[in-house]
Amino acid sequence: MKKAVKWVIILAVLGGGGYYGFQKSRAGGTEAAAAAFDAVPVETRDIRITVETTGEVQPRNRLDVKSAIAGRLEELLVDEGDTVKKGQILGWVSSTERATLLDAALATSKEEYDYWSKLYKASPLISPLDGTIIARNFEPGQSIATSDSVVVIADDLIIVANLDETDIGQIENGQSVEVSLEAYPDREFSCVVEKIAYDATTVSSVTTYEVDVRPRHLPRFARSGMTANLNFVVEEKTGVLALPASAVQQESSSSGASGSRPDLSGMSDADRKAFMMERMRERGLSDAEIQERLARGPMNGGRSGPQENAQPSGGSNLKYFVLVASNDPAKPERRDIQVGVSDGSYTEVTTGLAAGDEVLVQRVSFGSKKSNGNSLFTPQMGRGPR
Repeated sequence: MKKAVKWVIILAVLGGGGYYGFQKSRAGGTEAAAAAFDAVPVETRDIRITVETTGEVQPRNRLDVKSAIAGRLEELLVDEGDTVKKGQILGWVSSTERATLLDAALATSKEEYDYWSKLYKASPLISPLDGTIIARNFEPGQSIATSDSVVVIADDLIIVANLDETDIGQIENGQSVEVSLEAYPDREFSCVVEKIAYDATTVSSVTTYEVDVRPRHLPRFARSGMTANLNFVVEEKTGVLALPASAVQQESSSSGASGSRPDLSGMSDADRKAFMMERMRERGLSDAEIQERLARGPMNGGRSGPQENAQPSGGSNLKYFVLVASNDPAKPERRDIQVGVSDGSYTEVTTGLAAGDEVLVQRVSFGSKKSNGNSLFTPQMGRGPR
């Protein structure tokens, strides 16, 4: 009899605990459903669309200065870091015959050496351009050949970048570039595009074009060979109304039927690719998202690939809208808007919203943290005895 009473009590406790946990989970689910949106404000900010790549600091012209005659380097007047002018004497070189004659004269007497050194002059080493000495490879007294580089001169330092063929169409001479060196990431400086190569370089089936970027004011810590991070400014708008790109939703307009799709069959592969990239930018996609979609579709030589990303299945025209709060928290109100440029994180709003308005962004849930937290059937780790 006592055993039967004991089992009845145990079953009653377990049943009560299970019911309590079930009610808690239902309450938690109701709270999560009621708070499924976050309110974000429409604010005034700057939007900048950029193309990112890496490059290397290199001299525009790098020149090895060699002696016209073989012999002995008698004197070197410059050191690394010195600024030199075109035509400046960098050092003096004795030919092999002069060096032999002077050594023999010095062994005779000091007067004999002075006589021959004045009569038989050394040859000067001349700087061929304005620049900076970046390497000093020999010291006075060493023998040199005509193939030896005594010093190395570099003129202005520039940044050389390699841009993918899909991005090169957005770059033009005179375009602004923001650059930071890998060794000094917090020291950004302004540059400008100076030259864009017409001849491509292909490595591992990737086609790139070399772009020379000239600093407006080169920082003193910049050195040849440093790695640089470049942001080419494609478009920039200041003081525009913007909201997070995740708050903007889109749909195809009812007026766009399948018959309104543009005919891409007569376009070349390059034209179709450019058309697709422009269409996706209009939809607010970032450059990274565009490259990902192009990589997934049969863009290289395919005839049907561009049709996939040219427009949604409903038609070529898109409508953009956001959700705003209504009287029913569980059913927000829709508001149509028009958008401008987007950098992938924020999107410009041209009409439909004003500064200070709040829009709703659906909260992404990865599961309730309280699930099974109070269940008597789940072991409680790290909470000690109960």
